[in-house]
Amino acid sequence: MQEISRRSFLGTAAVLGAGRVLGFPMLATAEATGAIPAISAIDAFVSRHIRERGAPGLILGLADRDNVLATRTYGHRDVKTGQPVGPDDVFEIGSITKSFIAISLLQLREAGKLDLDRPIREYLPWLRIETSYAPIRVHHLLTHTSGLPNPLGLTGIPLWTGHAPGEHFHYCNLGYNILGLLLETLDGRPLREILPARIFQPLGMTSTSPVISHDLRPRMPVSYWPLYDDRPFQRHGPLVEAPYLALDNAAGCIASTANDMALYMRMLLNRGRGPKGPVISEESFALFSKPAIPAPGFGEGAGYGYGIAIQPVEGRTLLRHTGGMVSFSSAMQVDLDAGFGAFASVNASLSGYRPNPVAAYALASLRAERDGKP
Repeated sequence: MQEISRRSFLGTAAVLGAGRVLGFPMLATAEATGAIPAISAIDAFVSRHIRERGAPGLILGLADRDNVLATRTYGHRDVKTGQPVGPDDVFEIGSITKSFIAISLLQLREAGKLDLDRPIREYLPWLRIETSYAPIRVHHLLTHTSGLPNPLGLTGIPLWTGHAPGEHFHYCNLGYNILGLLLETLDGRPLREILPARIFQPLGMTSTSPVISHDLRPRMPVSYWPLYDDRPFQRHGPLVEAPYLALDNAAGCIASTANDMALYMRMLLNRGRGPKGPVISEESFALFSKPAIPAPGFGEGAGYGYGIAIQPVEGRTLLRHTGGMVSFSSAMQVDLDAGFGAFASVNASLSGYRPNPVAAYALASLRAERDGKP
């Protein structure tokens, strides 16, 4: 195996197949990029992975603290025509949106407009919650410990609680829908204006959409779900085109590209600092990334902070989240200690599948490259 230094690895840029390696000062040949063990290994792994999973297409964004290391595309944006996934295609990131909502609320806290320990009904007095427990605080909604049920929207009025706030972790899309309404109330703007102004624009995320609208549809790949919904889905089971749904719910309303998500992960790796300065302060990032309660569903030893899961892995701290939409599946893993982040998304719903293996393998390959290991 050809050896290549960290300096050489980070100083290389190229176009290879349907992927791009971006953000570096030099331009090399495709052959040189193909010789980089980490990128070559990741390409081989992902190509095999989507073939074995029966996934139509996948995008992958990789970052370190200084650069977008690579963006890659695999498979098809339209199976019928054979059109490949393109670097400008936007994929729905699902619940990874929750970390954007949390960061925006932490910005309001820094501005003195939000107290995380205040009951939510002091900010949204119209919100009816029937409960015999203590009031639900903003902190409880951010950490999925409110005790509320888990519908996507405010369909049941009044609401109710199943346990005392702060007592148990119970994943709650409804809680983040409420946080989106809180964000709009305190900021005085709709979500479609808040997220670009507060996060996308400062980070240069020019291709990301804050809501999934019908105007966005031409930029999105065709997405798929299982043909049969009356039986368990089997790997390589038949897929059909899924219906298109517009969505502005803060629990999962963002659609983005591999490159833009790499820019977002670079900010996380820098503990809230973007290229133009802090998006959130060190104090806010500490709150964002501090486990408030165990969340074993995100992995062994994992806890949940504000819109993000935190997992210790081999002595390193991993920030992670997944996203599942009607017909998109995503995973983001950010290794704060190693200094690498990986985001992957598939244009299909494959019965609970998330591309965590792709993100994990990419991080392992990048660490091996840095450490001079195979």
